[in-house]
Amino acid sequence: MSEWLPVIIIGFAIALVLGPVMWLKPNQRDSRLADLRGRAARAGITVQIQALPEALGEGTAAVYYYRWKDRKRLQIGWKLQRQRITHEMNFAGSWDWGNSVRAPQAAWQQLHQLLDSLPADCCAIIATDVGLGVQWQENGGVKAFSQLSESLAEYTPLIEESVRKISPIKLPEN
Repeated sequence: MSEWLPVIIIGFAIALVLGPVMWLKPNQRDSRLADLRGRAARAGITVQIQALPEALGEGTAAVYYYRWKDRKRLQIGWKLQRQRITHEMNFAGSWDWGNSVRAPQAAWQQLHQLLDSLPADCCAIIATDVGLGVQWQENGGVKAFSQLSESLAEYTPLIEESVRKISPIKLPEN
């Protein structure tokens, strides 16, 4: 037994060193999310973590924001959220406004088109001073990210112009 004691002590010491190191190693899901968020950063997309819409329960999901070109005079503060049920009174199927602020009607056609182009696990569209954001549960990998980023790149400029407050035209005084 005494000849095994040094081997047992060395094995225990190695386990003490490797245990914490293995805890620090990211799991497969964390590596996948880091890759997606790295791709977003390289594409100029800002990622923030926010609470899920109430209808979807508790938890969080990433919001991928495509920045506005010109943040001046935009009607922002509105949010479209996925609802539990599909209803004809909703904005579009299972999507409805998340607060009392709604996007201007001039943007509704582009919003419908954006909704049709997004990955299935998107749960909100948010207009803030950061930009136009899509809350996404990050399933579907690189293919779904490409679909999301292409949709944001295509529709953000269109929606930006549709939600811009028109400055009153000043007529020359006679």
